[in-house]
Amino acid sequence: MEHSHKDIYVIQNVHLALDILFLLEKKPHTIEKLQEELRISKPKLQKLLNFLHEKEWISYDEENNLYRLGIKNFELGMAYLNHLDIKKVSKPILDEIARKVRENVYLTTRVAYEVLYIERSEVDRNVKILSRYGRVLPLYASASGKIYLAHFDKRELEDYFRTIKWIKHTPNTKFPHELMDELEKIKKEGYATNLEEYEEEVVSSAVPVHDYAGNVKYTITVVAPSYRMKKEDLLKILAVNMKNSTLNFLKVVEKYT
Repeated sequence: MEHSHKDIYVIQNVHLALDILFLLEKKPHTIEKLQEELRISKPKLQKLLNFLHEKEWISYDEENNLYRLGIKNFELGMAYLNHLDIKKVSKPILDEIARKVRENVYLTTRVAYEVLYIERSEVDRNVKILSRYGRVLPLYASASGKIYLAHFDKRELEDYFRTIKWIKHTPNTKFPHELMDELEKIKKEGYATNLEEYEEEVVSSAVPVHDYAGNVKYTITVVAPSYRMKKEDLLKILAVNMKNSTLNFLKVVEKYT
């Protein structure tokens, strides 16, 4: 079947649009960097970027002149995850942890430079925290995010710290140099904690779930009010409950990665 010149033009543009999204999935880019990677003219690239921005597939950070993934990717990702077996098979494990610790437990994955909470087991208690299911949080200010960062290589970390917009969410939010010191410890010990670094009066702990190649594919995280869960309690949960459950979860993940 032969394609007309118009068909070929459309197909080429679709390929280029997808290439843009794949590049932005790794990290935000300036238009100059995108042009360098894609090797196309700036007017043609700008036209594609304008279209993707209009349809909310990408967003533009005017302050830093950076293009990022847009909200449509999140919506499509959530639709995909709703059909993904990993959610179904992980639910009993999350339920088991939640039953033991009596706090909310989540499964997360990484989307570019953010953490996405894709499955949950939430408990019914008098004092509740805002559900994180379906939410996205920055890597630097969440226990799960620190797990992913701890497994970045040197170049990935340099790119990350150079491109993100750092926000002091609470008085406890770590500065980059403080976080760098913590990341080495996290990778060595195999867990991360977050002590009111994104939301005041909310703490969390997380452990990694690796795929068959040793990459961090998911994390399991417990989120609780700080008055109910002190640092020593978080560490106890990690040691007794979460790590054991994660070992069981590894066998499940290998089937779906």
